[in-house]
Amino acid sequence: MAIQNVIIPLLVVAGVTLLGSSFGLQYIVGDSIWSIPPTNNFYTNWSSSYTFRTGDTLYFDFDSPFYNLIEVSRGELESCTANQPYKAFMEGPATLPLMQKGVFYFICNVSNYCALGLKVSVTVEQNSPNLAPNSQV
Repeated sequence: MAIQNVIIPLLVVAGVTLLGSSFGLQYIVGDSIWSIPPTNNFYTNWSSSYTFRTGDTLYFDFDSPFYNLIEVSRGELESCTANQPYKAFMEGPATLPLMQKGVFYFICNVSNYCALGLKVSVTVEQNSPNLAPNSQV
């Protein structure tokens, strides 16, 4: 009986901790398809309107071979190059889990699409297990 009184509360605490850190929100990048935007700062404005946390995911909805998704450095985002990509997704759609805090940079390197604004940076904050899952969408 005494063991049950210790084990059950430990399981509840462990379950709440796992739930709080493993469930996040899925964001459709640009709130639409990943394509050439109407303005060059469209995706910058979109990403700055959300607070992304670890455990969230980004969903890039695009058609291959017309578009792709390349994770790059800040310098490559600014110059619209992908000479040393971190990750490349040539087939869409692509779902990317945000597993760590930091700033992440994504471009499309088909033709001159990046120069036309098909690029985004995303700042990810650490999700606290004491907070409810992100509720901003």
